[in-house]
Amino acid sequence: MTVILALVLMGLSASVASLFLKKSTAGGLGVRNLLGSLHFYLGGLLYVLSALLNLYLLKRLPYSIVVPLGSLTYIWTLIIAYKFLGETITRRKMTGLLLIIIGVGMIVGPW
Repeated sequence: MTVILALVLMGLSASVASLFLKKSTAGGLGVRNLLGSLHFYLGGLLYVLSALLNLYLLKRLPYSIVVPLGSLTYIWTLIIAYKFLGETITRRKMTGLLLIIIGVGMIVGPW
C-alpha cells in the first residue's frame, strides 16, 4: 500500500511542480523574476519530493517497473492542464493516454 501511495504521489508532485514552474515564468524568464517567485520555489520543492519518492520506489521495485510507471504522470498532467490552465482534452490526447496505460500495463502486468 505504501508503494502505491508513493507512486501516486510521485506522479502528482511532478505534475504540480511543472504547473508551479510554468506559473513562475508569468513575469518572464529573468533570474530576478524567477528568484522572486513563490511558484518557482514551490515547483522546485515538489520536484525534489518527486525525486525522493522515485528513489524510495527504485529501492523497493525493479527499475524496469518504476520507470514505466513514471509515465503515468501524464495522466495527472492532462487533468491539471484542463482544470488549472483551461487546456482542452481532445480525442487525440485521450487516445495517447490510453496507449500509455496499455503500454504500462503490458510492461508491469503479471503476464
